[in-house]
Amino acid sequence: MVLLKREANRPLADPGIRSLFGLASARADRSFYGFYRGLKWCAAAQKESPDDPYLMVNLGKVYLYHGLREKALDHLNRAIEMAPQEPFVQEARDILGFRQRPKIPFLARSNFLNVFLGTLAVSIKKLFLRSAKG
Repeated sequence: MVLLKREANRPLADPGIRSLFGLASARADRSFYGFYRGLKWCAAAQKESPDDPYLMVNLGKVYLYHGLREKALDHLNRAIEMAPQEPFVQEARDILGFRQRPKIPFLARSNFLNVFLGTLAVSIKKLFLRSAKG
């Protein structure tokens, strides 16, 4: 963090370094201050070089680390539009994961039965995966 901060504060620093410092500071400090500082650095780097998918991914990760899933999804999808073949973009999108359809489609996703059946399905899947490995 110390080395990144020193490098990011240089006047002609690369936007990738500034974005990386923002991501590292958002990850290191889970408070609102850490989120704000990481967001500030990543957003400034992204404004400096708006067509760089790496910077967009870092900005999406900052949102994701602090629980703002929809904002993260928006930035990661924009990164996919910019560079769909880049492995770091696909990797970041995989971190976010995909939501499955509700088990009972005519009920709301937040309905107790859908939540319970979804949790049960994940538990059974994990149990079978563990027994298959061992």
